[in-house]
Amino acid sequence: MGSIRVRIALATAGAVTAVLVAGCGQAPGSAPEAPESSSAATRVVTDVTGAQVTVPATITRIADAWPAHNEVVQMLGAGDAITATVLIEKTAPWLYVVDPALREAQTVFTNSTANTERLAQARPDVLFTDKSTQIAAKTTELGIPTVQLGFQNYPDLKKMVSTTADVLGPAAQQQAVAYNAYLDDTLGQVRGRTASLPADRRPSVLHVYSLNPLVVDGTGSIIDEWITAAGGRNAAQVTGNVRPVSAEQVAQWNPDVVILASSAFVAADTGAQTLDKLRADPFWSQLPAVRDNRAVINPTGGWHWDRYGIESALQLRWAGKTLHPELFGDVDMLAETRSFYDRFLHHPLTEAEARTMLAAQDPQ
Repeated sequence: MGSIRVRIALATAGAVTAVLVAGCGQAPGSAPEAPESSSAATRVVTDVTGAQVTVPATITRIADAWPAHNEVVQMLGAGDAITATVLIEKTAPWLYVVDPALREAQTVFTNSTANTERLAQARPDVLFTDKSTQIAAKTTELGIPTVQLGFQNYPDLKKMVSTTADVLGPAAQQQAVAYNAYLDDTLGQVRGRTASLPADRRPSVLHVYSLNPLVVDGTGSIIDEWITAAGGRNAAQVTGNVRPVSAEQVAQWNPDVVILASSAFVAADTGAQTLDKLRADPFWSQLPAVRDNRAVINPTGGWHWDRYGIESALQLRWAGKTLHPELFGDVDMLAETRSFYDRFLHHPLTEAEARTMLAAQDPQ
C-alpha cells in the first residue's frame, strides 16, 4: 500500500460571519457578532530549540532537509506530501520502494545547503530540518515555517516523533503514540533479557562506520545505547559517534564482535564482499572477531537501522539476537521486520524483500 497523506481532522476556520444588516434578525442596538478567530487555521508547536513555530492546521506540502526524518514523515502518514527533500534514491533505495511518491519530490538540500530558489518553487507548508545543520538560517528569507528537530537517545527519539506528529495533526498523533509504545515495549523486552548478564558475558562490540578512513561509533551515542541494551559493551573507548581512530587503537581494544554499518562497504561492494575483503586484509584478518566469524553486517532499510532513525526499534532486537542468540532464540527477525513495515511504514514487505533488507542489500 502506498503512503497515506495526512488529512487533518480539524476544520479550517477563516473569517466566517459578515455583520448582519438591519432587518435580518439582529436586535436593534445589539453589538454585531465578532468574527470567529482565524487562529483555528494554524497551530503552534515547540521545536527542539524551544522555538514556537506557527504552522498551518492542514499540511499538504512538506520540505524535509533531514535525511532520516523523511522516513518519520512516511510513518506518520504524510510521505506523499513531501515535495522537497535532501534524499536521492541511491542514498535510501528502500524508502523509495516504501514511498514511491518521493520520486516526484525535488532534491533541493544537501546536508549543509539549500537551493532556495527551487525550495520556493516547491511551495512547502512546513520545513523540517536537523538542528545541527545551518539549513534554517539559509531559508529564513523564504518565510517557510521551519521546525528544527534532533535526538541523541531513545527518550528524545520519542519526543521527536511526537513533535513531528503535532505538526501533522490528529491522525499522525495516533500513529506517533503507537510507535512510541512499540519502542518502549521493545526496549523493555530487550533490556529485560540482558539486564542480569555479568560483565564477562557481555561481549565487547566495535561498530564500524567506515573502513577507509577508519571511523567508529563510541560512547554517549544511540549506538552505544543499543549495544548496551542488547547485552554488549562498546569496545570503542572514544566519546560520540563517527569518530576517526587508528588501527592500533582497534587492535588494543580487540573487540569480541565487529559490526559493519552499510556505510563501511568498500566502493560498490555488497556487505558479503566487504566481509570477504576484511577477512583477507592483513590487519583485520588478525583480529579474533574477524578470524572467528564474529564480524557481521548491520541491516539497512528505509534508513540505517543502527543510526538515528525510527528503525532503531528493529535494531534493538536484531542486536540482541546477534550478540546473545541463546537469549533471543524466539525472535524471528523476518517476521518482526515485515510486521514493522506493515504497521508503521504502510508497506507490506514480501519475505524475499525482508531477507534482502536484513542482508543490508538494496532492493532487487
